[in-house]
Amino acid sequence: MGLPARLARVVLSSRSLDRDRTLAAVERLGALTHLVASLELLARRADRGRGGPNDWAVARRRLDDRGPVARRVLNATAQPGAATVLHVARAASAAFLLAPTGRFHRSRAVANATIAASSVGAFPGHVYGTDGSDQASFLVQATAALARSSRQPRVTDAALWFLGLQSTLNYTASGWVKMVSPTWRSGRALPGVMRTVTYGHQGAWRATERFPRSSTVVGHAVLALECLFPIVFAGRGRLAPLLVGSAAAFHAANAGLMGLGRFVGAFCAMQPAVLYVTDPRRKQDRSDAVPVAAAVVAAAAFAGGMAVTARRRRAVAKPRPDVRLMATGAGNELAYTVRNEHATGPVVFFESTLSATEFHWEWVRRPLSEKLTTVVYQRAGYGASVLRDREPFTVDKIARDFADLAAELAGDRPVVVVGHSLGGYLALRAAEALGDRIQGVVLVDPNHPGGAARSARQADSARDFENVLRYVLPSMRLGLGSLLQIPQSFDRLPAELRASATEQYRDMAMWSAVYREWNAVKDDSTGRLPKTSAELLVLSASATVEADEVQQELHRELGGTGDGARFHVIGGSDHETIITDRVRAEVVAEHIAAFVSGLTEPRR
Repeated sequence: MGLPARLARVVLSSRSLDRDRTLAAVERLGALTHLVASLELLARRADRGRGGPNDWAVARRRLDDRGPVARRVLNATAQPGAATVLHVARAASAAFLLAPTGRFHRSRAVANATIAASSVGAFPGHVYGTDGSDQASFLVQATAALARSSRQPRVTDAALWFLGLQSTLNYTASGWVKMVSPTWRSGRALPGVMRTVTYGHQGAWRATERFPRSSTVVGHAVLALECLFPIVFAGRGRLAPLLVGSAAAFHAANAGLMGLGRFVGAFCAMQPAVLYVTDPRRKQDRSDAVPVAAAVVAAAAFAGGMAVTARRRRAVAKPRPDVRLMATGAGNELAYTVRNEHATGPVVFFESTLSATEFHWEWVRRPLSEKLTTVVYQRAGYGASVLRDREPFTVDKIARDFADLAAELAGDRPVVVVGHSLGGYLALRAAEALGDRIQGVVLVDPNHPGGAARSARQADSARDFENVLRYVLPSMRLGLGSLLQIPQSFDRLPAELRASATEQYRDMAMWSAVYREWNAVKDDSTGRLPKTSAELLVLSASATVEADEVQQELHRELGGTGDGARFHVIGGSDHETIITDRVRAEVVAEHIAAFVSGLTEPRR
């Protein structure tokens, strides 16, 4: 047998420590990470003092949303003196685990539990100086404490299986999150990371610039390692040593280049468990109940998630008693609500932004509906509205749908359309489609179609939103909608509407519509701003124009698309609170009411 064959046999042969030595390796690698972390934090106690980055007098404000008991406990443990005691206890327990104390089974259980508990107590007081390694090493020590709490082999095996599966999940999730990023797929991520101040390395960055193809290969290798990590369980564990060794080398490189030294111990502490649970030679003595139970739980969770997704879709698609439906010329069904239908004067329509529900206009709409007819509708695919048109989707089709709705509901009455954010641009497109039927357009903190090319902040926001779309839609299709985090703006909506708004926000069909609209806006080939003969009112959020001077220019340009424009800045508001905060929304409503009142007077 030649040397390459012998090397391949060594590398691809599954091998592991026995149960007890695997557990000892796991807890010692984790303990080393905690020891280093506590010594680092003890050496920088000034950071927790007055004026330091972790000054508890400032950081404790993060506890405002916790319950009274949690606030008292965390406030007590995060005080500088208490934090020092916790770190000393954690360092001493870690040193005990690193010592040759294997025969002290119960004492090691106590040491592991002490490390886990002290980590929880100290964590709130360190906003800065902690990272993902702290969470990983906490899991290691807490799991080791459970394993040491019993002398039953099946308990130890359950703990090692948990860590092995957790390690696999860590790498796989990290890889697929990177995979949806075009920066990682193109190979541009590694040079970008190496160029940053926080995690960069000047020499490594220069190397990526000098050897771009090699840099791309390394970036793709990282993707392959993480995305394909679950194959450690394939081929009777033969690939486990190769993948575990590659992951360890990856963490070592990150430690040297990016300063992530604690990642080595934290994530490598789980790797002996990976080797143990994938080794077929341990199968006879190993209890494999955990993966079976995990598979059953995962299958049940998936089935439950899909059932909840289907139930939510039915509930959202069923029109409420006050909701009406109208078929457009394209065949789509639009759901809408009308208030004060028999008022005189213009009919005010509202155009929402992406991923917003019909309820986001409520605080603006209520005072306006006292004297005006108001209509809030849902674009095709949102809520109870249905997309039936199977032709390629475009922004023009959104405008034509709105034009059909406005013509049907307004009759001979003039139309005023109010749009927020991207809904402002859509409102202008709708106004252009309606022509002389439009009397006025109100743009509430609007988005400019060319804003991303001229405003760095808007470009960042667009990239962030696109990244969210890449994660959310696949997650929705897997039945994970109930886990979708609800934006803080929902907390400002009227209390009686929040549950309905949350159901709509977590509806898979809505996110499919958002994805479709986002791509349509990006592909919009008009290359110009819409023009309308109507008068315009532009209401800017103070935080928007103060944070980015370019936004003022963009809003002025949008105002120039009509026959005269008025401009106002809503003080104390940002892009969301301008319509979701009751006080700011009522100010917006006052400006709209005054604007509409002026439109009804003969124009000079």
